[in-house]
Amino acid sequence: MQILEKNFGQSPARNVIRQLAGSLTLFLALVAIGAVGCGKDPALAAIESDAYGFQCMKCNAKFFTDRKSPLGSKCPQCQQDYIEDAMGYWCEKDKHMTIRPRVPGPEGASVCEKCGVQLKNAMISPQEKDLKAWGATKTPP
Repeated sequence: MQILEKNFGQSPARNVIRQLAGSLTLFLALVAIGAVGCGKDPALAAIESDAYGFQCMKCNAKFFTDRKSPLGSKCPQCQQDYIEDAMGYWCEKDKHMTIRPRVPGPEGASVCEKCGVQLKNAMISPQEKDLKAWGATKTPP
């Protein structure tokens, strides 16, 4: 009964201010939670790239094109139809990206070339700078 008497005796303006303050607190809490979750999705970051990388399985040439002009099916060096997409594998242990052709077997194994660890759930699309460091050359469109 005391609570009812206390609130009953307060002015309507004071009750409105309390409701607004409560609503504002809730709103700010939701905004803060939303802001924390607004970072770039790691899954999308792993597949986004500014270039496409390739390796010819016949002559071992490494090359890349920009994102706007994907390559046809022939190697620009030997003109054979043996090209495969290049895929990156990120090693958290030594912060190194291993780039390999996307093929079955030892040529495409997801093993860190630096420390030899088998990499699981580590696939990432290499960027142009990564492909250049791998030894790939840019192929004109």
